[in-house]
Amino acid sequence: MIRKVITDVYESIHFSDRYDTEQIKLLTKELDVRHAHFSGLPIVPDVREFLNDELRICSVYSTAAIGKPDMEETDVRNFLAGKPHSLDETKARIVNNIRRTFEYVDKHSKNIEVNPENIRKLHIMLTIDTGEGLPGVYRSKDRTEVNTDYTPPKGSLDELTKELCGWFTSKDMEQHHPAVRAFLAHYHIGMLQPFINGNGRVARVLEAVLLENAGMLYIPHVLSQYYKRNRKDYIRAYIKNEKTGGFDMTPFLVFCLEGAVRAYKLITDMTVTGLRAISVREHIRRLRQTKKVTERQKNLLEIIYQYDKPFDLNELLTNPIFAGLYKSVTENTARNDIKRLKELNLITPAGRYYTFNRFVLG
Repeated sequence: MIRKVITDVYESIHFSDRYDTEQIKLLTKELDVRHAHFSGLPIVPDVREFLNDELRICSVYSTAAIGKPDMEETDVRNFLAGKPHSLDETKARIVNNIRRTFEYVDKHSKNIEVNPENIRKLHIMLTIDTGEGLPGVYRSKDRTEVNTDYTPPKGSLDELTKELCGWFTSKDMEQHHPAVRAFLAHYHIGMLQPFINGNGRVARVLEAVLLENAGMLYIPHVLSQYYKRNRKDYIRAYIKNEKTGGFDMTPFLVFCLEGAVRAYKLITDMTVTGLRAISVREHIRRLRQTKKVTERQKNLLEIIYQYDKPFDLNELLTNPIFAGLYKSVTENTARNDIKRLKELNLITPAGRYYTFNRFVLG
């Protein structure tokens, strides 16, 4: 459904859900398959905590850095951890606002409807105390000087936002795949740019709300990284859409759906890696419990699993990482420990070096 709106300065603005059905259907099918695969994995508490913490940190940084490309990830990580950082006051407030907004979305996404009030609320949360215009106040200024690639509407931003929300919440729009709806919301907020600043952040957070409500809990945080890493293609996707007159959503939807597919690949790999690490730790614990290894050999296994680098006999005796284990024993003891771990197929030789056998569980 396409809705056409004429502004108070006689601009013709379109809200469109048209796209190449076959092309988009292929991507949504792959997305659904990957979503089902990921949903079938046992997300144990340790893995869930890691995903939540690591992905949210990356998401906060990426969302901020899209608009502030000189921001360093290390500084954002340190700030979020309460450690010394080099962020100035404005950047620190932007980062903190993004963090608090994502936390709010994670808790209340089911209650966030797509309406002007909530769009303004998200803008307030993201821009308050940052000096980026008036939080929650629709712009009345032209953004031609700011936007060199695309000229957003000049007038009636309050009415256009109402029209957008009415169009988006219509029954016709409910027929689309949830991810498609989320990306259409993202695009149209970015196209309208209803506020002086922070429009991209609002668009991406609104997208996150819709994806989380569709059960795609971790995807929004990975997509933020995707948009940041592919910033030029992100902007280019907007421009390609606008070159169609704003009617054909295919370029932007393809870009976003490809990002969502990649996101599922990433979080699936992260989850499988986490589950394998938990399984390996449990395997090592049971080996000790059944007395197949000594306490020192158990500790050695845990160290080399985390160390993740080749080691040899000399390193066991000289590397500070192993110092606590072999400081008071003979070289022969260390040699026997290596022999025992080889017998149990827990380490594999690589020349004169050894590495932890990460396929010990198959």
